[in-house]
Amino acid sequence: MKKKHLAVVTLFSLVLLGCSSGDGTTVRHLEEQSGSQSYLFYGEAEAKALGSLKNVSIIDSSNPDNPLLKQIDTSAIRYAVPSSSMAYDTETKKYKELTVQHLSYASGTKAYTVDMKRGESDPQAVQNSSADKLSDFTYTKVNYLGETNFLVAHDDELNQTVLITPDMNSTRPPIVFGDRKLLSVTYSSYGEPVSGYLVYNSDSKQVETCLSNMEDCTEITDAGSRDYKGDVPGTTYSVLYSRGTIRRIDKSSGDVVEITLNGKEVKSGHGTTSFQGGSFYFIATDGTLNRVDIKNKKLIEIAKGDFIERIRSFTEEWVIFGSDVLLLAAKKDGSTTKPVKLIETDLTKGYKYVYYGMKDRYLYVTYALDPESGKTTFDACIFEDGETECKANSFWAGIALAKEGVYSPESSLPYTPYAFVRVDVNDTYGGGTLKAIDPNHPFDDGIAMGSVSNYNFQTFLSNSRFLASTIDSNGGIVLYAKDDTTFKVDAFYMNLLKENSLKKLTDNDVSKVTSGRDHCHGRHCMLCHSFAGGKIYQDINGSRSAYGYTLKFEFRNGETLKAKVAKGKGENFAIDARKLQGDFTALVVDENGDVVNQSAPYTHRGAKRANCNFCHARGGVTRHGAYGVITTHMTIE
Repeated sequence: MKKKHLAVVTLFSLVLLGCSSGDGTTVRHLEEQSGSQSYLFYGEAEAKALGSLKNVSIIDSSNPDNPLLKQIDTSAIRYAVPSSSMAYDTETKKYKELTVQHLSYASGTKAYTVDMKRGESDPQAVQNSSADKLSDFTYTKVNYLGETNFLVAHDDELNQTVLITPDMNSTRPPIVFGDRKLLSVTYSSYGEPVSGYLVYNSDSKQVETCLSNMEDCTEITDAGSRDYKGDVPGTTYSVLYSRGTIRRIDKSSGDVVEITLNGKEVKSGHGTTSFQGGSFYFIATDGTLNRVDIKNKKLIEIAKGDFIERIRSFTEEWVIFGSDVLLLAAKKDGSTTKPVKLIETDLTKGYKYVYYGMKDRYLYVTYALDPESGKTTFDACIFEDGETECKANSFWAGIALAKEGVYSPESSLPYTPYAFVRVDVNDTYGGGTLKAIDPNHPFDDGIAMGSVSNYNFQTFLSNSRFLASTIDSNGGIVLYAKDDTTFKVDAFYMNLLKENSLKKLTDNDVSKVTSGRDHCHGRHCMLCHSFAGGKIYQDINGSRSAYGYTLKFEFRNGETLKAKVAKGKGENFAIDARKLQGDFTALVVDENGDVVNQSAPYTHRGAKRANCNFCHARGGVTRHGAYGVITTHMTIE
């Protein structure tokens, strides 16, 4: 791989010291970031709501064992949500002072906020607005010069929906919001102060711009409740999409411009559309991946093929996409005549996609199963300049953001990275030694934080609202990880500047996280369900869940084995691949134990064909003589 990033001059010095370790590799330490510092927070993973926290505590990075404000009761809402801010130069695209500003939550019938800026006094929870009879709490995140979470709730005393911003206090009344949904904020030009809100009026079915007091609203265009796709960063534009037409809204003027897709129809399904930077990306029913330049109203075909099922991530130059079997990259300008293959899944190997597309590179993880031992191994990979380089026996666990850097809205992670967290010497679950890594030297050795077995640290960062929490405070960050032997999730503290600083902050009750969707927490399904795992559906198209059914394995020696039931609340199943030794017959059984479908006798080759989804794929793509997806009705007489 062309290591272009090794020569990049950043806005701050990352490397304080480089020294040789005992094995000849270079150990690189990070330099502490200057600028505003924030308190950190952590909580217990809520078993009933994926990515949620309860009993949240506020800590100072200098003494993580002694919470300054602890056991915040957040039982009334799904999330305790952070808001961040930054200063931004629209001409240079440089930002500074990226920091966590507030932590918002609800307790009982009141909204609260905590000032997270580190100061001389301990943080305090302050009632956020004078409203004290709230219900139906919903937070909406708006990305504008950071991430701000606005609370929309029902005020029982006013009998009205109201809006509460993080900077309100106990004396300010909430803003009466009416029957509206918050979409974004408005401003005269990008980088200028917020002047009001872009909203969807559920009663009139109109998109409106409203002044900050919500007393003066102007209808812009009619729309459906799900037509809004997002803002175009760095501009005053927002985007709606419906029935083959894009509508570009200028929030500063209220002007609406339609952009057609030249007759192309967007393919329905999860991951078939994505709005990133100044473009709208979509997979069309004709098997093409397309980009629409919102500013210039130009449509570009990027790639074509039956391997295009989902859009995964973005760098400034590349879009990462593919299917459950292929992970590919193509240039956004359509100049890639043949997409670059990052990895192709087979019966015993695959990839764990992450959203870590940065300005000039994309981080992802590959995995492989040894059918004989049942052990899983991982490689930490980087795609850059059209080439891939990997570090064996390693796993990307997270990214801490630089407080000062270049803002890249065309990439999935728009901020400059301050540090990578990498797990080396993995066990079969992705646990091992956590290290703080200089992003300019991603495959060199880093400073060791500590070791944890069986915990997978690729947890909340990909799939939840905690991106703002990865801004460090004097080197300290909080990450979450799942014990893959018990499914429980815990919070961990580490100081990226200090060796052996890893601390376990929570010890969640294992019994509360044992089944259903609670077990995954941001992991790619295939990492569990391809190793002696797959899916059972009610129909051959793979569109209806088959909850209550399971898979039974009958081996030549007379032994039987059943798959674990209800992973993913319905169609998913998985078992320990180490138990799949020898040829077997696969049978689908219902809740009564009756066989409703089965394979030909002893046609399945133990763990050597552990990835059921590889052969029994959706979309009509099957391999090794499989009869399509596994269903609850007979496909073989």
